[in-house]
Order: sequence, then C-alpha cells, then structure tokens
Amino acid sequence: MEQSKFYLTKRYVTALTLIALLSILAYINMSYLINSQSNDAQTIDASGQQAVLSQQIALYAIYYQTQQLEESIKQMENNHAFLLSLPMSEEIRQIYFEQPLKLDAKIETYIANAKRFRETTDGVSLTYLLRNAAPLLQDLSEASALYLKEAEIKTAKLKKFEAFICFATLFTLLLEAIFIFRPANTVIVRKTKELTAEKNYSNAVIDSSPNAIISIDENYHVKTFNLQAENILGFKKEEMQSIENLQKIIPKIYRSIHKRGLFSFFAKNRRRLKNRSCEIKLLNKKNEQFPCRINLSASEDGVIVINIENMTKEKLKNVLLHKQAKFAALGEMIAIIAHQWRQPLSELGLNNMYLKKKITQKELSEELDKNEEIIRFMSETVSNFEAFYKNAENIRFNPKSAIEQTLNITEKILKLKGIKLFLDMEESADIYGQQNSLAQVILSIIQNSIDKHAINSNPDKWIKIMLKNEGKKLLLRIDDNAGGIQIKPIDAIFEPFHTGKKSSSTGLGLYMSKLIINDKFGGNLSAANTKEGAALLISLPV
Repeated sequence: MEQSKFYLTKRYVTALTLIALLSILAYINMSYLINSQSNDAQTIDASGQQAVLSQQIALYAIYYQTQQLEESIKQMENNHAFLLSLPMSEEIRQIYFEQPLKLDAKIETYIANAKRFRETTDGVSLTYLLRNAAPLLQDLSEASALYLKEAEIKTAKLKKFEAFICFATLFTLLLEAIFIFRPANTVIVRKTKELTAEKNYSNAVIDSSPNAIISIDENYHVKTFNLQAENILGFKKEEMQSIENLQKIIPKIYRSIHKRGLFSFFAKNRRRLKNRSCEIKLLNKKNEQFPCRINLSASEDGVIVINIENMTKEKLKNVLLHKQAKFAALGEMIAIIAHQWRQPLSELGLNNMYLKKKITQKELSEELDKNEEIIRFMSETVSNFEAFYKNAENIRFNPKSAIEQTLNITEKILKLKGIKLFLDMEESADIYGQQNSLAQVILSIIQNSIDKHAINSNPDKWIKIMLKNEGKKLLLRIDDNAGGIQIKPIDAIFEPFHTGKKSSSTGLGLYMSKLIINDKFGGNLSAANTKEGAALLISLPV
C-alpha cells in the first residue's frame, strides 16, 4: 500500500512538473510574441513612415517650407538609422545593400540632396528630389511590404508554437486524467467506501451494544449517542447535543460535581482516563432514577467515551434470587417443622383418644373433643403450609383450589385483624399451571390489603374475592375498602423496587405476581381504584 502510494505520488509530481514547464513555456512564448509583435509594429511603422517622409521632403522642397523640410529630413534619417540597426533577414539585406535596389544608398543620397537644398536651395538638388521621389517611394513600399510579410510569418510561427504548447498541455492533462487522476479517484472512491463501510460497521456495533454508549469531545459536544442510550435514557440523539443537555440525566445533587469534573478532565491530561468504573444512579426522561454501572475511558484524541450499563435487571435478578432462596429455605424449614411436629401431634391425638375412652364425665369429654379439633387443625395447618411452599409441577387445576389453599393460611390472620372476607365464586373451568404459584399471587394481593387495612382507620374492614367464568378466560377479582392506591400512574405498582409501604419492603411483591401471571399462565394482572378502595384483576386463559 505504501509503495503504491509512493508510486502514485511520484507520477503526480512528474505530471505537475510537466504542466508547470509547459505553462512557463507558454508564458515565455506569449511574452515573446507580444514583444515581437510590438517590435514588428514599430519596424513596419518606421518603414511606412519612410515612404511618406520621402514624398513630404519633395513637397516641402517645392514650396520652400524649410522648417517642415528640416523636420522631415531628420525623422527620415532617424528612421533609416533605426531600420539599419535591426537584425535583417537575407531578403531585407538584399533590398538595402545589393542590386538592383541598393535602397540604403538611395536613401542616403536622397537625404543628402534634401540637406543640400535646405542649405543652398540650388536647382540641381531640387531636380534630383523631384525625379527620385516617385522611384524611391516604390522601393520603400516594397521594403515596407517585406517587413510586413516577415512579421506575419514570424507571428504565424509563434502561434503554431503556442498551439503546440496548448496541445501538449491538453495531452498531458489527458494523460494525467487517465493514468493519475482516474486511478487516484478509484483509490479515493474505494477508500471512501471502505471508510464508510467501517463507519457503518462501527455504528452498527455501537448501536447493537446492550449498553448505552455516549462520547463527548473537547468542545463539550455529544458525538455519539447510540440506540440503547435512547432506549435506556428515553432521550433522542437530537435532544443530547451538548453537555448542558447531558446534565438532564444526572441527578441534581451531582450535576455541579459532574460538570466540574468534566471541565477539569479537558483542562488537564486527557489520556490518563482508562476504564474507570463506578456505580451510580441516573435519571431517564421521565425523571425516574435507575441504578447503573458506568465505565469511563478516553481516546487518543481526547474524546471521553461513557459506557452505561443498566443494572435494574441485575439488581432485580439478585433480589429475586435472594427471595427465591429465602422462599426455598422457608419451604425446607416448614418441611422440617412438619416432619418434627407430625409425630408429637400424632401422639397427642392418640393420648386424647385414650383419655376419651377412660373418662366418662361429660364436661371433660367435651374438652377432649375440643383438643382433638385443635390437634386436627394444627395438623392440617402444617400440611397446608408444606403444600403451599412445595415446588409443584404444572397440572390442570381449578382456581378455586388455589383460592382455598391461600385462605387456609390467611383465614386466622383475617379474623385476628378484624377483616371480613366475602367470597363470590362461580363454577369455573380448569386452567393449566402451578397451583402453588397462583396461590402465592393471591396471598401477595391479600397481604397487601391486610397491610393497607392496618394503616386505615375504617372500622368495617373487608376483602372480597370474586371468580367469574367468561368463556375463554376466567376473571379473578380481589377488592378491598382500604382507601385505594395512591401511586400515580397506578401501573407503577407493578414496577420493580416500587413500593408505597413505609415499612421495609423490596417492592417486588406485585412485580413478581405480574411476572408469574404473565409467564406461567399467559394471563394478565392489572389494578384499578374503586370508590371504597382498590381492585386487583387477574385474567387467566382457559
């Protein structure tokens, strides 16, 4: 590539040198042509004046106009000396110095007689002037015509040479176009295509990155703002053209620090910034904060490159894994408790039966019946909890079973909190999925209502569970009168890390619930406010 570049440069320099030489030659030729034409014009003018002056001398002699005669003689003498001082062609030299004309001798003799007449006014000199004026006029005209002819021939030669230079210049330009500019243009076009393809590839790579990529030059202009940056931050590239626009994604508390740091970077050594990483929170166009990891680096020309990784899913994944781990651990713990409690409960049941057979008093027998009921309830409670946290397989089941499974756990809590429970469940078709998963969703919604009732002073607290069969789908609705959802927009309650509780909460309950309904059942979970409280609606495809 370098050798080809050197070869192209060498040819280009050679061609330019030829063009320069031809241009100089054309200039010299043109200058010579102009000077030559000027000299020829002067020569022709002097030669033409000789013919006129010869006749004026004769005329002034006849009328004895001595002053005009003297001026004409002097001018004719000067013109003759001028013409003789010029380089002469062979034809001109013959006219002036050889037979038959010997024009030089004739002019000298004519001028001498004119001078003698001016001084003596003798008749011999006048007679000579009158006799030789006409023949001398003819000879001078012949010389003038020859001067004119030679000037035209010289001009024609110079014009031919000028045409040759012009042709040579055009030919050189043609050769340049064929052997230099066309290959150079081909190379430029190819290189342009390569650079364009490389830029398009680079843009495609940047735009396909799962992270937001932003670059800022030393003039504080945003040079790069990829598609993922638009998706993550919510701003279009046209809205992010300068550092002032970019400040919108920085939380207000950090904006002045961020701006000072950026100015300090450009004021100092710009190449020291190499892959610095930090975790901060940024703002999107909706003015919502989200966690992200930022990698900062600088290119050789001092452009800052900012790589922003949205950590919302990562944080969510970690919390989900933690909750799943806790959920699994809770299931294991309940399984251990159930295993440890079944034997004592069984022994208590046997002891109670033995006592019932031995005791005949009615009051004691009734108490033993109550104890038997308590033992049975405790055994069923342990079984319910164990089944609830068990990782079951996908089966066809009736949603009523999931509702009843949840109520077995929450019934005592609802009574303890003074919350009335109303059920309105139609006969419904079976659905496919994990019964425990649906039960967990219902439990999460009921638990939210219980928490909401705890901070509500309404004395008449209630929760309504309705199940309706609408043909192709089942609609499970859970209402309460706990005052409704205060978060706006209301769908924000399904976003991760969004909670309206004042107590410690991960804000994942309804997010996970919606995720379960969408992913495991292909349904939908939505929320709405009613006159008395809130309604959570679960739509399940049959």
